[in-house]
Amino acid sequence: MTVCDINLIAARRRQKQQALTLMRLAVYSLMAISLGMLILYGYAVVESRRMLGEIQNYDAQLADPKLVQSMERVTFLETKISDLEPRVELLQKVHDSEQAWIRILQDVAACLPPGTWMTDFNSQRVDKEQSISIKGMAPKQADVGEFMLALDKPSWSGVPKLGFSQVTGRQGAGDLFNFEITVPLKKKIGSDLK
Repeated sequence: MTVCDINLIAARRRQKQQALTLMRLAVYSLMAISLGMLILYGYAVVESRRMLGEIQNYDAQLADPKLVQSMERVTFLETKISDLEPRVELLQKVHDSEQAWIRILQDVAACLPPGTWMTDFNSQRVDKEQSISIKGMAPKQADVGEFMLALDKPSWSGVPKLGFSQVTGRQGAGDLFNFEITVPLKKKIGSDLK
């Protein structure tokens, strides 16, 4: 015995309905994708035109004669600064050298015992070493020794050396001692002035 489906028309109609629904879904999906692409393309066109407008606006601002003149002035000044930079560095070195010598002179003056005075002050440079030579007069030999001990204390000085100390003449009741002291410098001053 065979079973016969008498509801064939309804089954075929359902299949056609499903196929039609799937087809409609595919068409609507394609339309939605196309619409999205179209909106995206429109947004890109609008943004690119806006960016081109901004670029043209900035180009117009950059072409302003006042701005061009200011930029030329800045370029000119930068060139002059680079030309003058070596001179400025040299002047800074000279200034630093002057400050170092002023400090040395102040320290030497502070080290002088009472009644002792300098008659000559020289700087000597030999190869990589630099020293100062101090000549002067002192009422006592002990003042010369005190002066040497005081010259050993500043941060710039090496160990002082006595060149000579001799009696030169009379000053009232006592003798005067003529002396020469050489003090090596720990760091050369003015050696980089080139």
